[in-house]
Amino acid sequence: MTQKEKGYAGLGVMLVLAVGTVLGSDPLYKAIDVMSAEKVDYTPGTYVGGAQGFGGEVTATVTVSNSGIESVEFAGAGETPAIGGTALEQLAPAFVEANGSRVDAVAGATISSNAAMEAVQQALDQASGKIDVIERTEPETEAPKEETKEPAAPIDYTPGTYEGSAKGFGGQVKAVVVIGEGGIESVELTGADETPELGGDALEKLAPAFKEAGTADIDGISGCTITSDAAKEAVKAALDQASGAAAPEETTAEAVKEPVKADVSYKPGTYEGSAKGFGGEVKAEVVIGEGGIESVKLTGADETPELGGEALEKLEPAFVEAGSAQVDGVSGCTISSDAAKEAVQAALDQAK
Repeated sequence: MTQKEKGYAGLGVMLVLAVGTVLGSDPLYKAIDVMSAEKVDYTPGTYVGGAQGFGGEVTATVTVSNSGIESVEFAGAGETPAIGGTALEQLAPAFVEANGSRVDAVAGATISSNAAMEAVQQALDQASGKIDVIERTEPETEAPKEETKEPAAPIDYTPGTYEGSAKGFGGQVKAVVVIGEGGIESVELTGADETPELGGDALEKLAPAFKEAGTADIDGISGCTITSDAAKEAVKAALDQASGAAAPEETTAEAVKEPVKADVSYKPGTYEGSAKGFGGEVKAEVVIGEGGIESVKLTGADETPELGGEALEKLEPAFVEAGSAQVDGVSGCTISSDAAKEAVQAALDQAK
């Protein structure tokens, strides 16, 4: 073999080793594996899918190219603006990022979120040829929305101010409902012992939803099921009084219950735990003092910033307040929330 031939042979060996090293790297291998697993052939174009939402049909206008989803636009005139309407705005970019129809639902808007996912899937099924393209006309999408915006069932309420209450996550949730000639004029919800960033925020969002719906039958806030259910029970109790179905509640100076703290002894120190989230690992750094949990820091670089990322920020103070890993998840972010709870529990298990 000549010197030149030896040089070519050596270069070939180096190239083979380099390619093997790159392809053998775990992150790249996984990325290639995921890309190949999710590959779907779409016929480029714009497709429209629809599904039944909370107040009417939710439609998704999905534009796809050969590489996947380019844009998603939602329409849902029958959804409650402050809840379902806001959820649809938040979900649109999440579908583009996920390049599919499965994303975390938005807290408190489960029905609207599920409708959005079904509508996107229907559009993608048309783009992939799984089903025939659905021809839609403007009147078909608008007519049902008009019907669903009509006032709720005719119930005769006696004008006045009524109060109701129910057990929430940390204590009593109270509703002050003002009834006028046309129905509910205002709803004020209070729950001093609900977690401010979760239950407290949920009560603010729910108050105008009750007024708009004219009833206590509305969607709860995702991740705040206990607080949402308490708010609905409290408003219903007030409305029952206004309709004569129940006697007015007597307001008493009832002692407010303190949040239940976990009765577990932990060794002071800093502990770490992790669990699989929506996009990757969610890590928890838990600082334990003599009195229990002093701080919780959650990180998840691969969680969707507007959904899972925001959920992790909201959950941190909830763990400190509860003194355990047992807290309500954040609405629409079930996977990220469960991962956070598992990660915190893993850290606490080390502190026992």
